[in-house]
Amino acid sequence: MSKTQTIIDLEFGTAQLSGNKSLLLTLLNKFADEYRDTEHKLNNIIESEDWESARILVHTLKGVTGNLGINALHEECKEIEGFLKDNSTLPPSYPQFLSILRETLAMVSKLNAEPDVASATNSDGVTPPNQDKEDFLRALRNSEFIPEDQLDKWVNAATDDPQKQQSIKEAVDELDYQAAIELLND
Repeated sequence: MSKTQTIIDLEFGTAQLSGNKSLLLTLLNKFADEYRDTEHKLNNIIESEDWESARILVHTLKGVTGNLGINALHEECKEIEGFLKDNSTLPPSYPQFLSILRETLAMVSKLNAEPDVASATNSDGVTPPNQDKEDFLRALRNSEFIPEDQLDKWVNAATDDPQKQQSIKEAVDELDYQAAIELLND
């Protein structure tokens, strides 16, 4: 792995999910649960010399890691998949791939042990209102899709005025993000 390669790009992963950091942590946990046995599965597949099944498993892993910002493992998957596509043998970089897989799974566990790394919450587990507003403004500036439940949460945190809440929601629904930003900053 190159020194500049990030194990998990939390900023990218969060942006993929419209700023929802807790959803990213949930998905990373699901990833870890789903792929915890990958090393064992791959070793069994390779032992039986089923190179196409090995390639398919690595291809699937590549897609998931790319979407979640699990960069180092994603890059290793691309290399392993390409090698398996062209050869019916174990790739020379396979030990490095396994090492990065283990390191990635350990990093997900570490994020669970230190939730402040992945989520801006206070000691009660509640996102501070100013963080909600910052996340909302960032999503609007980046013209990100905002799921309805997230929009409701952010709008309710931004103001108690029902009329202003409705105006913000209408601006977002009409994709007039600049108007929504102006309403938030009033």
